[in-house]
Amino acid sequence: MINRFDHGTQHTLKRELIRALFLCLIGGLAFCCCAQAQTYYYVAKTGSDSNSGSASAPWLTIGHAALEAKAGSTVYVGAGTYSESVTFSNSGTSSAPIVFNGQGVAIVDGTSVACCTTPSFASSNSFFGTTTQGLLMIGASGGVSYVTVEGFTVQNYKTSSSSDVPLGIFVPGTGGGTGIQILNNTVKNIETTAGSSGNAYGLGVFGSSTTPLTNVTVSGNTVTGCLTGESETVPINGNIHNSTISNNVIYGNDNIGIDVEGYQGLDSGSSVDFPANIDVVGNTVYNNSAANNAGEGSSSGSPDYDQDGLYCDGCTQTIFERNTIYGNDIGIEAASEIAGCASSYVIMRNNLIYGSNYVGITIGGYGKSGTGTCKTGGKDAGGGSSEYVYILNNTLYDNGTQSSAGGSEFQTQYRVTNSYFENNIVYDVSSGILVFNVTKGAGLTANYNDYYTAASSYSMYYNGKAYASFSTYKSASGESDSIFANPDFTTTPSCTGTYTPPGGSGSNKATTCSSLGNTTPTSSSPVWNVGNAGLGTPGSAWGAYETSQPFVGTYDFTGTTDRVNASGEINMGAYE
Repeated sequence: MINRFDHGTQHTLKRELIRALFLCLIGGLAFCCCAQAQTYYYVAKTGSDSNSGSASAPWLTIGHAALEAKAGSTVYVGAGTYSESVTFSNSGTSSAPIVFNGQGVAIVDGTSVACCTTPSFASSNSFFGTTTQGLLMIGASGGVSYVTVEGFTVQNYKTSSSSDVPLGIFVPGTGGGTGIQILNNTVKNIETTAGSSGNAYGLGVFGSSTTPLTNVTVSGNTVTGCLTGESETVPINGNIHNSTISNNVIYGNDNIGIDVEGYQGLDSGSSVDFPANIDVVGNTVYNNSAANNAGEGSSSGSPDYDQDGLYCDGCTQTIFERNTIYGNDIGIEAASEIAGCASSYVIMRNNLIYGSNYVGITIGGYGKSGTGTCKTGGKDAGGGSSEYVYILNNTLYDNGTQSSAGGSEFQTQYRVTNSYFENNIVYDVSSGILVFNVTKGAGLTANYNDYYTAASSYSMYYNGKAYASFSTYKSASGESDSIFANPDFTTTPSCTGTYTPPGGSGSNKATTCSSLGNTTPTSSSPVWNVGNAGLGTPGSAWGAYETSQPFVGTYDFTGTTDRVNASGEINMGAYE
């Protein structure tokens, strides 16, 4: 016989067990969701660091918020000027990053911030030493991951001491890390006035560990008014992989715009001391020049036009694409300043390069001697080299403008191998030199280019010899598919050498462009569909770019039009 009481208890227990299991599942899901939920905090000039950090009880300092913020935290910083140097040392996760948002109204000002003391976790690195400091710093001894800093103005950090190195935004990269984003900030007036031995950086990302810093995004920032001495405005330096530098505006500084550089002694070995798989895309870099920079040899009064808009100094597997570069000393360069080291596997394509003081594009080591084994932190002799550099579909106009610099539209220097210069428009206006020391064979393959100048006399150099006409140059160089014809731009840029670049009290002039015109070729242009679309796809040595896209890329300068048309044809120049 079934006991009715026992039977009822069994059903009750089953229901309770099911209910308990359901509640447990719900609770577990809730706990999971809560663990990943975003938490919002606030900083305001009316706040107090003893507050809760809520909207109604905000904190006072960004530094305090940086200590409190954990994975999933978003910190909104209110309007006002914050005189502090802040270190962001906590990490988020890929699904719950830490975000600091200045909302376009928060100003971090270094006027009253002492300069400079390197954060303790980075001070043992000899590259930084003990006197390198930023107003906003992202780092920790074990590395920092998934931190975003956006919407701040970072300004007025200055030194007159040659031993101090100020930065606006500083990512030391100690211990590696991943997922750091620096977005839509304005960095200005970061300065050294220490003469020929001074150093400063506007926004610097460094891979200073044998563990790489990966997936860094530097996008939408403006960097201006920086006097960096012997250093760079935006360095991407050392062991950094798979990162993007995009849509930034770099102007009015006295040295290199964006420098993707290696072998500078950031870590213990040359096998990792360089950036790899870097995309430098859609940036606008203009009116930067070292003409009045004492750190670049201009203290004597004569200008030294050696600043680069974009620079690969010992980088590898890097693409410079769809950038607008004008009024710099050098438009784009691929070289290595360290003897025996190379810039390698580099693509420069679909860029607009106008009004460079010295040269539009240059590749190869600039020192005559440069043999030996590549050694990190080695001799800075300009003795490096360039290999596997593909210069494709760029539009160069009116470069080499300063006659004292003796420049040109395009040049090769020492130790160039396995490189290509194809599908480019080279339009000279004032230098009188279209190309300089172009070499063929193992060095450089040049073909399918459109050369043009309206000048009655000009020079084209091949293997050290000057040719006064395109026909004689073409015969000597073997550029059988290149042409000499007006590319028939819709409108041409207007560039003049009347700009006084920043730096000390110098009055040396540089070029600026009052109008960029519209260098899209008209429908009657001779550059339509006569380029070389058959360069193929990068191989395994190109890393992340092995199979992702052909050498000529997917899109033209606009980023919307197919680079190769349905008939398999491609234009010369940056526009399809």
